[in-house]
Amino acid sequence: MRDGETRNCERPYGQSDVLNDTAFTPVSSRVVQGKQGAPLILLIEDDANDVFFFRRTLSKLGYHADVRVVSSNSEAKRYMLNEGEFSNAAYFRLPDLIVSDFRLSGDTALGFVQWLRSEPRFSNIPVVMLSGAASQMNPALFVGLAVNSFLRKTPDVAALGATLQPLLP
Repeated sequence: MRDGETRNCERPYGQSDVLNDTAFTPVSSRVVQGKQGAPLILLIEDDANDVFFFRRTLSKLGYHADVRVVSSNSEAKRYMLNEGEFSNAAYFRLPDLIVSDFRLSGDTALGFVQWLRSEPRFSNIPVVMLSGAASQMNPALFVGLAVNSFLRKTPDVAALGATLQPLLP
């Protein structure tokens, strides 16, 4: 997509806005600061529209969370291990909740979740899996990986709220 172009999207999370892809900035500047002591959510999402809609949905639901965004499984793993650009452990602290898109630029989140669950220090962090396609929502696949919840990206803001509320501190 070229600068200045916009695209229509499925409108997850109940929004009708269209974003310009140039709004998808490098990882180091994709951090939205929450209130001190607010729960930290690591959002693994490679689509700028979905990032925007997720943040807006949290705001509409009244959640005050610190949302950190990475766009790939490898970035998520480096974040969790405080490696590379995420080496400041005080700033890039462990999330209270991980929300991941199922399909990420030709990959799926399954490998990351398998790795996460194999690491004892991360095994208790709740994971919510999101997917834009109903055909990807195979409950047996997610239950075997100890995914806490899975949702289809829909305009149902209340469904996302009902899923997140019991998982956030």
